[in-house]
Amino acid sequence: MNPCIAIKAAMLSALMILMFAGALAADEADTPQLAVEQAAPTIPPSEPMQKFRGVFFNPSVSTNPDRPWLVYYQENQEEIRALLQDLSSTAGVNLIDMFVVIAYSLKTPSQAPQEGQPFSEWGNAIYYDNICAFVDDCYDAGIAVELDLACNMWIPYSVDPERQIANSKHWPMPDETPWNESATWYSESIKYIEGHAKHPENIAMWSMMGHYELGTAEPCLWGVDDNPALLVSIEKFVKEVWPVFRAAGKRPKAAPYAFPIFSNSSYWMAKSPDERLSGFIHLKKWILDDLALPPDYWPISTYPFCDPAPDGTCYIQRIVDILGKENAPRILSTDFKAIGIDFSDTIISDGGRSSAEMLEWNLQQCEKYGFAGWWVWCYQDGPNSKTGLRDANGVWKPDLLAIIKKQAPAK
Repeated sequence: MNPCIAIKAAMLSALMILMFAGALAADEADTPQLAVEQAAPTIPPSEPMQKFRGVFFNPSVSTNPDRPWLVYYQENQEEIRALLQDLSSTAGVNLIDMFVVIAYSLKTPSQAPQEGQPFSEWGNAIYYDNICAFVDDCYDAGIAVELDLACNMWIPYSVDPERQIANSKHWPMPDETPWNESATWYSESIKYIEGHAKHPENIAMWSMMGHYELGTAEPCLWGVDDNPALLVSIEKFVKEVWPVFRAAGKRPKAAPYAFPIFSNSSYWMAKSPDERLSGFIHLKKWILDDLALPPDYWPISTYPFCDPAPDGTCYIQRIVDILGKENAPRILSTDFKAIGIDFSDTIISDGGRSSAEMLEWNLQQCEKYGFAGWWVWCYQDGPNSKTGLRDANGVWKPDLLAIIKKQAPAK
């Protein structure tokens, strides 16, 4: 596991476990049953949209960790609307990234929807309606939304039972064929939100996200030497779920997230550069070579000064080579690690450079390779993190704001 990702995701997942003490009661209103579709085998991807300039949105609108802003959106909506307008006018951002979390979306967080089960029997419509309202509020602010659907049921429970986040009782427990239930959840979530938002066209893309251990994180797309069944199960999941995910709704679909593994642990120091990039190699083979179902976008989590990295490998160039240079205009540099990140447990060296210098470097790489755009981690500092464009009190960090703002086209 990439250490920076693990720290971020573990923090989010731990907060979620605490939050369920005050979770919303389920909305019992009946909603139409939505059927799972199968994808046509050779549908070409859509044309890339505008160049994206984005941020992961994690506003601090409550001092109570048991009241996450999206779950209780109606309480925070006016404040969020003002933040969105400010984000657009002050920073020139045109994309927000956010998680849609399976645990919040269920009437009973520990119970997964069954294949073919009516949405009204398992879906927490209050949560879904909050997402729809947020999409529409972003539309009013002139900001598109990337919705990352975070599901933990990527592998059968028996493959790695000790690390399954569902052991917390706050996430759904996978059975031995979790791809069936997961396909239902991904598909029905997309259809509900696109069908109930006033402006579904404001959804820039959907991403098939989630991690069996960390919940709100990128999926594990690489092999583990001491558990070969893990990669076998992940491949099965992708090949079963991606066609269903891709066919649902009308908005663009992003491939599952992949990232280079820059850990300096003894395990990864013994691996080759391509083994550090095995998530990209596997994903490209599974959905392009084997399924012939290309995504509309390829989101890649990125790090500074990795092209070349201290080991001499140009990792961004190699990722472009793996995915195909013709797909560079579909690559989105995401979750960029620049602000307040400790690289001591990675092979990356910041050389004492500032967060602003690292941010500038990444934007230069996006321009160099002709990527579809980028989003950075993250919008606001937390109680124990300094990774935001704004501090914990909501004050913009002027050096970072200046860099982000100058990316917006002149009006």
